[in-house]
Parts: sequence; C-alpha cells; structure tokens
Amino acid sequence: MAMMVYITHYLSLFMSNPNPVQTQQFKDQQYQGYIEDWLNEPLAKQVTGVKLPESIHEALRSLSPEERVKYLRRVICLSVKRDLIDQKRCR
Repeated sequence: MAMMVYITHYLSLFMSNPNPVQTQQFKDQQYQGYIEDWLNEPLAKQVTGVKLPESIHEALRSLSPEERVKYLRRVICLSVKRDLIDQKRCR
C-alpha cells in the first residue's frame, strides 16, 4: 500500500506543473475575438448559444470559424434591431 502511494506521488510530480505561468502575451492571443468595424459598442461578456436544425447547422459549419462568427453576429444584430429594438420604438 505504501509503495502505491509513493508511486502515485512520484508520478504526479512529473504529470503536472506545480507553478504554471501564463504570460500576458499568451492571455491576449487566447481570448482574441474577431474584430468588426461596423460594431460601435463593446461585445457582451456572456455568450448567447442556441441549437439549430441540422441542415442549418451543416450550412454554417461549411464556413470557416471567422466567417461563421462574423456572419452570425451580423444577421443576429440586424434581426434583433429590426424585430425587437425598432418595434419597441414604434409602439
């Protein structure tokens, strides 16, 4: 039993980094989003996600990740402004 504890402890010393360091450069590139010139306000901190029909999902997945994000952001923003924000002003 003591041998098993020793081996587990010994292996854990080599399997994990006890002092991990993430440089500021790494953090900056890790969370870098896709920049769009037409946005005139900061992006929300929380992500909005929704499940889609398979055919729509496949069509979106055919785009590159950057194209997909920019496309979805554009069509969602336009639709919400048209259907929700502008309608409230007209009521």
